[in-house]
Amino acid sequence: MIEKTDIIQRIKFDFGQNTDEAIRVLQETIDKVEYLNHDRIIRCIIYLSKGSIEELNHMINQAKQDPRDVMLWAEYDGLNENELLKRVRDFNKTFEDCENNVNE
Repeated sequence: MIEKTDIIQRIKFDFGQNTDEAIRVLQETIDKVEYLNHDRIIRCIIYLSKGSIEELNHMINQAKQDPRDVMLWAEYDGLNENELLKRVRDFNKTFEDCENNVNE
C-alpha cells in the first residue's frame, strides 16, 4: 500500500485528474512485484513519469527489468557519453528533501 504522504502528494500534483489511475497502476504493480515495493524506487518511477500514465507504465516496465536503471536515470546527471556521472537527487529522501545534501 502506498502510504507515504510525499508520494501521494506528488502523484496528485503530477497526475491531476489521472491520480486514481496512477495510484491503481502503481499499487497493482507493487502488489505483484515485491522488489519494487520500496519508496526510493516508487519515487524514481513517479519522477521519471512526469505526470504521464503512458510514461508511468513504461518506467514500471523498465523497473521490472532492472530497478537500478530507473534509480540511475532519476538520481543522476551526466548520463550522456563523455560526461561524468553526478548524483543530484537522493530518492531515499522525500520529494521535498531529495536534492538536499546529496552524497554519492
